[in-house]
Amino acid sequence: MLVNRDTGEVIANSVFVAKTFWSRFKGLQFTKTIPPDFAYIIVGCGSIHTCFMRFELDAVFVDRNWTVLKVYSGLKPFRVTGPVKDARAVIELKHRNLCIKPGHVLELIG
Repeated sequence: MLVNRDTGEVIANSVFVAKTFWSRFKGLQFTKTIPPDFAYIIVGCGSIHTCFMRFELDAVFVDRNWTVLKVYSGLKPFRVTGPVKDARAVIELKHRNLCIKPGHVLELIG
């Protein structure tokens, strides 16, 4: 489960952490959709692209302490984010209205 420690909001009940080369490379490309309570976390990532995506997503970049550095909301397919300084992971979520802002601290539980 992924939780925003500052607001208490449960961001995702189901979480996949991509640590291997293949899972990081493939990401959510070619996936038709994901549930609104699912998070795909790519470790060691400072920027992303949404090539071959079929839905809008929110991308939340965090540092090594899980402090939010930057939030891209509603990224459409075939877009690229710039590099985010000090980012250690990105959390990809189905686009929705989140109350996540830079400076918030996220926590992975379980």
